Amino acid sequence: MYRRTALFLSGLLIVASVTLFGCDTTADRELRRAERALELADEVDAEASASDDYIKAEELFNEAVQLAEENRIQEARMAAIKAKLRAEDAKKKAEEHNRILDAEAEKLGR
Repeated sequence: MYRRTALFLSGLLIVASVTLFGCDTTADRELRRAERALELADEVDAEASASDDYIKAEELFNEAVQLAEENRIQEARMAAIKAKLRAEDAKKKAEEHNRILDAEAEKLGR
C-alpha cells in the first residue's frame, strides 16, 4: 500500500513538472513510462516474486524523480529508462512465477 501511495505522489509530481516546465525540457515522458511499468509489475505482485528487480526499479524511479527535481534532465531520463526496463523484467519474472504456481496447483487438483 505504501508503494502505491508513493507511486501516486510521484505521478502528481510528474504532472506538476509538465505543467510548470513543459515536455521538451523535462524527463516527464520517461518518468510516466517508468511509473506505468511499475504499476503493471505491481499488478502481478512482482514485489513478492521478483523482489530484487522490483526494488531496484523503484530505487531507479525514485532516483529519476530526484534528478528531475534537480533539473538534471538527461540523467533523470536515463534513470527513468532503466527503471522502466527493470520493472518490465520484474513483471515478466512475476508472470512466469505465477504461471508455474498455477500449473503446480492444477496438478494438485486445486
